[in-house]
Amino acid sequence: MRTISSINRLRIYPSIRQSVKRGFVFILLCLVLNNINGQDGKSEHKKVYSLNYKFEIPLTAGLFAVNYYGLVQKNQKPTLDTFQINSLVKNDIWAFDRNAVFLSSSQRIQAQNISDWGLYISTFLPVLLFLDPKIRESWFDIALLYMETQSINFNLHTWAGPVFTSRIRPFVYYEEVPFNEKLNAGTTDSFFSGHVPWTAGASFFTAKVLSDYHQEWGQKRWLLFVAALIPPTFVGYFRYRGLKHFPSDIVIGTAVGAAVGVLTPHLHKICRKDRKSISIAPFSGEYSGLVFRMTF
Repeated sequence: MRTISSINRLRIYPSIRQSVKRGFVFILLCLVLNNINGQDGKSEHKKVYSLNYKFEIPLTAGLFAVNYYGLVQKNQKPTLDTFQINSLVKNDIWAFDRNAVFLSSSQRIQAQNISDWGLYISTFLPVLLFLDPKIRESWFDIALLYMETQSINFNLHTWAGPVFTSRIRPFVYYEEVPFNEKLNAGTTDSFFSGHVPWTAGASFFTAKVLSDYHQEWGQKRWLLFVAALIPPTFVGYFRYRGLKHFPSDIVIGTAVGAAVGVLTPHLHKICRKDRKSISIAPFSGEYSGLVFRMTF
């Protein structure tokens, strides 16, 4: 059993991790080739975001390296033993998440496959941004921001999730699931979902960039963020039906991905004289202090 477990430990998330990261490399290569003739300096004044390449390119690369180290640490977590598995009691799970261990397990593999494809497709949503001529002029900034967004997402999931937490996945509670599968690596990596924040990061990043570049859309821009909820909700539902995660894992994953997808580009917005992205100002009166204002 230990030999099988050791082999499987090396294969956790093989297709998801590799496909997503290869996708990012593919996007960057395509964009670099597309920009061989250089960028028009006259469009510099139209930029929405400001990036320090000398700092942020190494930072993004470093974040991917740190995440890789985190994956190594995660994969060294001990697997469950027979006693731990047989001691599980479904009713010990708090009410909000309990229904996840009372679902049908007959379609779980199909649901997992659907969630994988949902992630694959959602990862490339930001590529659609380059169909917009205004955004295409700053293609490198957008591509770098997206890489930075997902590198932060990866690290938050890895280090705030499986590396330091051990939550047993729902399928381990099912008697009909093969026992050998319960002994494999990754069975204690339920908190929090990885698929969902990566998906939410992509969809909310896309919505945020569109919103920033099209201020003329006014209040209708909020519809972009409503639409951005669809991909992580879709992927999260099938992670749930695939018995990979509890509802709270999915809710937290969505919140993390959405926050990173919105805040990463927002914190890089160029502050115009007539519209400051972030401002801090003192105030006085009955009380004295500082006012922190963030404008979307």
